[in-house]
Amino acid sequence: MSHYFYITPEEYAQAAAIGVDNQTLDRRVRGLGWKKERAITTPIRRLDKSRSYWREVAEKNGISFSAFHSRLSRGWSPEDAATKPKQTPEEIRDQALRATEQIRKIPRWCLDLAAKNGIQSATLHLRIKKGMSFEEAATRPLMSRSQAGVRGAAALRTREGDWAAQIFKKGGS
Repeated sequence: MSHYFYITPEEYAQAAAIGVDNQTLDRRVRGLGWKKERAITTPIRRLDKSRSYWREVAEKNGISFSAFHSRLSRGWSPEDAATKPKQTPEEIRDQALRATEQIRKIPRWCLDLAAKNGIQSATLHLRIKKGMSFEEAATRPLMSRSQAGVRGAAALRTREGDWAAQIFKKGGS
């Protein structure tokens, strides 16, 4: 295995021909574990001079290096990353509110109407999920417990018939 880390003088010369110095070649093979062929044939990546210029511009505009770098990694051009000011907290909040409105399933007017009529948002969501229209779900008044009981008893009678007569039979047996 040790022969993988031995670099011949010819390999040093081959790497030097494309601009890779001895120290870099040693670090690539012995420190980073690159295969010798890749370490010898991969040229050194040169720093983009225009990026360092835009970095200085960004710092003059009050944009930190990390913000500048983050913008570049998200696909911004170097000029925009260095010159566009950072958003204020109010701008961030407004952008988030606009994004929320874009993905909203129940329109804002429906939520406001339900709140005005004393209907909680959970009730509104459940009504819409069960098939009510937005308008009906936001305006139909809530039932009292006694109204719900009467409605439930009527549904039971239609589904099961007169169940009380089956339990409390009148007459002989």
